[in-house]
Amino acid sequence: MVLAHGILFSFVLGGSSEKPDGTCGYECTADADCGGCGTAGACSCPDGQDVKFFETSCTCISAPADPPSDASDVADSVWPAKWTAQVDAWNYGDFTSTTAEAHGKFYYDSKLGRSRADWTPYTTGKDATQIWVADLASGTSNYYVKSGALCLYFPITDPGMEGTPLVGVEQADWMKRCNDAGFAKYVGREQVHYGDSDEWVDHWSCRLDYAGANQSITFQNWHSLGKGSVPKGLPLRVTGGNSHPDSQKGSPRLNSVWYSNFDTSDSSCSDSDFTKPSGFCIPVGLDEVQEFMGREVRNKDVFSSDFHRRAHYLPHRKPQASDLARARKPKPGSVFTGSSFQHSMEKLNAVLQSDPALRLSNCSDFSTEQLHETQRQLFDARSPALDAVYRDASDTRRMVHSSSAELQSHQEWHTQMEVARPELASKVRDGACHELVMWYTHHLSVSAREEIKERLVLPLLPAHEHDAPDSDDATEAEVHGRYADQVSCAICHVAPTTLV
Repeated sequence: MVLAHGILFSFVLGGSSEKPDGTCGYECTADADCGGCGTAGACSCPDGQDVKFFETSCTCISAPADPPSDASDVADSVWPAKWTAQVDAWNYGDFTSTTAEAHGKFYYDSKLGRSRADWTPYTTGKDATQIWVADLASGTSNYYVKSGALCLYFPITDPGMEGTPLVGVEQADWMKRCNDAGFAKYVGREQVHYGDSDEWVDHWSCRLDYAGANQSITFQNWHSLGKGSVPKGLPLRVTGGNSHPDSQKGSPRLNSVWYSNFDTSDSSCSDSDFTKPSGFCIPVGLDEVQEFMGREVRNKDVFSSDFHRRAHYLPHRKPQASDLARARKPKPGSVFTGSSFQHSMEKLNAVLQSDPALRLSNCSDFSTEQLHETQRQLFDARSPALDAVYRDASDTRRMVHSSSAELQSHQEWHTQMEVARPELASKVRDGACHELVMWYTHHLSVSAREEIKERLVLPLLPAHEHDAPDSDDATEAEVHGRYADQVSCAICHVAPTTLV
């Protein structure tokens, strides 16, 4: 599978201004699907439709009559050793007909063993930079993905070989190697639209079947015949297909990339084009990062806004000694306790108001949407190390949501409750405000609290304590149960002698 991985990563992680070549590259099962592809649209299935997973290779092509009669030679498909080009991609991520497109620039240097793609934008709609730097002699092959301020990197390995060895950047003669190994075939002489003209190309395909894994991977290449404005051998289109699509690994079911505006000069790219895209890039799979994120980090995460929000606080993940000392203290000191619920909340609000950098507002002034956004901000900034202290001690300050999905589910319940039972809305709101202040105080490291102040408005603690319902209404009981959990920390700030 070295060949498979070597080619796959160079062009399937792509993104498009406007897709070129009409319907060429669209999935198809019949010529009628390809009416908008060039001057002679047709459905091309290099291995027919009787093979398993034909959906990973059947695409629309343009095959006019009377093509040039020159003999086809797979050696003509070899890439230049160094080149750059503009790229446009058309992508089917899975076995549905949902598509995405992307646009950018591709850099390739086989001598250095490096490639790069700058997407403006990627298929997610966000700009991104992807750099593959391989030095197998020194035992490294890292793929860097940067979007916005966030940068990740991960090794490129071949899970299909024993020991999952590292894999280098694709060879310039990858199709020829596939042909020499007996896997490639000549499909035909076709045309690819380039600029204002239709260029004659030779279409080659390489299919790799892995019977043991019930998987098929197909690579197709359309290289110029040199009959028009594009020099002979340059790739005008490359298509990759994978019967086991995996968005987490950048492997779609079917992906086509068109290349244009080639520069094959020695100055087309330089060493500086392939440097690490950021001073700090997060290694995928690092245990500490995984603990903070709550799961294994995946390469697709670099394009997730939720991931960006959480990763922003990665440098603030470690609590200071003062944070841990407070977390291990089960009861607050006398300076933070009052003679009644109202008195205690007034004292705690005074503590919050003593910080001039902290923006505060009355709980009743928050809309539901504002409360939920504040919840998301604080949840993203939380420290797993502090929550571990509370969980080990069965402390009521422990985080009730184990994931952002759980938090979102609770927020949906909150929104529904406001509509269904508006008379309970104030109790739901006040419980959320108590919980937010507890999160800010007990779940964030000192540095995280300083960082979040720039973008946070925190509610003041409601001084009124809601009573338990005196009816058998199940919904009222549920709401009050949640409220009681949310104010459990606040209750600890009421002097024990005043509690009945």
